[in-house]
Formats: sequence, structure tokens, C-alpha cells
Amino acid sequence: MKKIISIIVFGILALQLAAQVPQERKPSTLAFHIFYNDFNTAQQIKTSSLNNVLKNHLWSKIGDMQTGFGINYLKGIRNKIDFVATIDGSWTDYLYDDGTFYGSNEFLLDANAALNFKMLTDRHTLVPYISSGVGVSLYQGKTGFYVPVGAGLQFNVFDEAFIFTNIQYRYALTSSVNDHFNYTIGIAVSIGKNKVKPAEIVELVKKEISNKNIMVSVYDEATSLPLSNVEVTLSGPDNKKLNVSTNAVGKAVFTSIVPSDYSVSGLLNRINSSTQNIEKNAFETEDNQINISLTHNDPQFTLQGVVINKTQNIPEGNVVITINNNTNQNITSVQSNSGSGIFQSQLEAESDFTLVGKKANYISNIVKVSTKGLNRSVTLFVNLELAIEEAKVGQSIVLNNIYFEVGKTTVNTSFSSDLDKLVQFFNDNTETKLEIQGHTDNTGSLKLNNKLSQARANSIVDYLVKQGIDSRRISAKGFGSSFPIADNTTEKGRAKNRRVVIKVIQ
Repeated sequence: MKKIISIIVFGILALQLAAQVPQERKPSTLAFHIFYNDFNTAQQIKTSSLNNVLKNHLWSKIGDMQTGFGINYLKGIRNKIDFVATIDGSWTDYLYDDGTFYGSNEFLLDANAALNFKMLTDRHTLVPYISSGVGVSLYQGKTGFYVPVGAGLQFNVFDEAFIFTNIQYRYALTSSVNDHFNYTIGIAVSIGKNKVKPAEIVELVKKEISNKNIMVSVYDEATSLPLSNVEVTLSGPDNKKLNVSTNAVGKAVFTSIVPSDYSVSGLLNRINSSTQNIEKNAFETEDNQINISLTHNDPQFTLQGVVINKTQNIPEGNVVITINNNTNQNITSVQSNSGSGIFQSQLEAESDFTLVGKKANYISNIVKVSTKGLNRSVTLFVNLELAIEEAKVGQSIVLNNIYFEVGKTTVNTSFSSDLDKLVQFFNDNTETKLEIQGHTDNTGSLKLNNKLSQARANSIVDYLVKQGIDSRRISAKGFGSSFPIADNTTEKGRAKNRRVVIKVIQ
């Protein structure tokens, strides 16, 4: 999001500063407004994604937002640039960055200064604008800073008076402030006089063609969704090439390009996008930017996953994920991002897949996913979460998906998916030794439970040895009902106590 905001602000600022002949500046103006602060939606976007919020209709309703009142002072510094100073006040139960609330409604004071970059002058009835600035808030004696960035619309309904509305995203700069949306509607009246600069006599000269930014947007041909990480190539004179990758919203920007003839193309997953040509006369536009759209046609689905460390409940990076296409019998591998734990790969249509992670001293779940029955013209992304757990010396891990034949000590391999997970762990960590521990509930005698738990632990060891695991790396121990983890007086508690645990001993 930071890159998107920077590009928008830089582009608009450059466009406005290029207009060197002001026509009419806004006089000193005082405005009164009502606003709504939306902390919940911003928090949802940070903890999941914008796509998830929109897809699952998680955007907050007005009744769930905090409301308040404020005043603005506006003053034109150019015919299309206004300075704005704002003071807001509201009673708010503050939502902090960790997802907790303060606990009661307390007074929140906000003050910020910003510039409004208008698309049109104030002579027009409807004037859209984009704004950016810096702000400070005071809540419960704590001061914090943020950057407000947004867009709005000015509606001139009376002489030297107008109604306005805008939306801002307030990005926190300090820990005492949390990101949030701010929605405002108000009315403003002039308290000063317009200062109109006399018209200047300008000598007519031949217009010089200037350098332009080239904005390239890349979309999936089947679903029209924007595509990130597309390598976009701008080919120009003397076969010179520039390369930029698309961002999270499928856009790539080439800045200050010299007027000439160019060709624009993209590449993603070793598949070329469409190609667009730019002729030199396209640079004669008064706009500072030339916009190009490309389409990409890939029949595969895009797998978007994240690895989660279940022990600490945080994303886990540098995990190698093996993706086995069980239908076409081929294997690929990717690595999760070191910071976010995110990984991405392409999936063939009408196929079943098995995914498993690999990282030293970790045991990974085995996840199955399928593209069978999915319509590529409707669905582009397949999302999943892969969980791994730390398996260091002394660590104990409960295996919830190991089952035994009814009334027997023989392991039921048809339903015990954690057996495959255990075999994979042994193969990935060739020096590790484990103790297989069996536990029961308190039903039956102590002697019988000890015997049963030992026999079931032995059964798992026998299975692992048959899968090629060295018997010297595995030991079995039954604890009967000696170490319950739940209440044995309830069926739910007894079910939790009947468990298999692995303990790393080396």
C-alpha cells in the first residue's frame, strides 16, 4: 500500500506543479464537518487482506464506526492546490494495533495539515481532489503521529460556499496510533476575498514534447483480475529495454520516459502477455502519464498460500513447500517468504495435489487441494494455509489424526493421516530420534491401560519401521491414564486423553 500511495501522491504533485500559471486561488475558508472513524475495517485488512475483506463483506457499517465533529481551515496556494488544516474530536473506545480495545469511550483529539490536489479549478461545480499530509492524535495522554491520504469531492452550490466529502486512510507512524479509515462530510464558507491574478500576455511558441511516465496495468484475461509480479518490459530505440514488475494491484510504472516509439509486453509464469505499441505522438498529450493495459492468458490456477508456525501462531518463512500433482505425477517446490510466510505457485487444471513443508526441526501438516471442478473463467486464485510445528529436543507434539482398529491395538492406516506426516518428518530430519508415547483415559484398570497404551505405541513404531525408518531412531512408551490433559468425567475429556504424542529426544 505504501508504494501505491507514493505513486499517486508523486504523480498528482508533479502534475499540479507543472501548471505554472495560476488563475484563481481559494480564499480563506472555514468549514464544519461530521466524521466517522473506522478502525475495524483497517484492522481486518492488516490481519488478512483487502481481497478477503471485500469478498466476505467485512467492511464496517456506519453504526459500528466512531463519530465526531471537526473544523477545517482552507487556503489556496495555487489554483489547483489548497492547504487544509483540520481539528477533529470524538469519544472513542480505541482499537489498538494488537486487536484489543481501550475498554471505554475516552476523548480522542486529532489535528492534521494536508494539501488537496484538485483535478479542476474552483470555477467548476464538481471538483474531485486527492489529499495527503501529516497528522497528530492525542488519546489518554499519549501522542502519536500518522499520515492521512485520501480522495474527495467538492460540490460548489452557493457563491463562495461548497459542500464537501472525502475518505482518508490514516497510516500510523508511531505505536500509539492505529491505522484507520476516516469518512467526512461537511459544509464550507469563504471568510476572505478571492485573489485573482491579472491575465498575463503569453507569447505563443511551439509546444515542446516532454518526458512522460508510462503506467502499465496487467490483467488476467479470463477473470479480468489484476496480476502482481508480472515482469513488464519497455522496448525502445536501439533495442534498449527497461524492466519493472507489477505491484499488488497489477500496475508497473516507468518514470520520465523520453518521447519515442516503444513496445510494451509482460511475462508471468513463463507465459507472455499481450503486446502494446506506443507511438511518439502519444507523448504530445498534456497529461503527465500514458496508460497502457495488457492481458495475460494462463490456463493454470494460481496457488496463494501462507505457512503458519502453530507453536507461536505467526507466519513462518524459509520453508520449502513440495507440491505433488497426484493426477499428472509431477512435483514442484517453492519457498515461503522470509518475512510474511507467503508462497505462490501455479496449479494445473483438473488435478489433485498434496502439499508438505520442510524446515529443519519442524514437523509439517500434509495438505490436499484440488482444481477439479473449478471454472478458470471464474476462479483464478486458490488459497490455503499450511501449518508447521516446532520439533526441537524436549518438545512434545500431540498427533490428533492417528486412529486404531475398534477394540484393537492395530493402527488404522486408512484414516491415520498423521502417519504420513510422521514418515515425512523422519525423512526430512535424518538425525532426529523420537519417542512414541501412548496415553489412555481412566476407563478400565491401571494395569490394562498401561498395557494398551504400550501396545498401541509399539504398533506405530512397527508401522514406521515398515516404511523404512531405522528402528534405532524410534522408541515406544505407554503411560496409560497417568497423565490426563482433560477431565475424565466427560466423554469429550476422555477423547482428548486417548492420544498419541511424539517427543523429540535427540
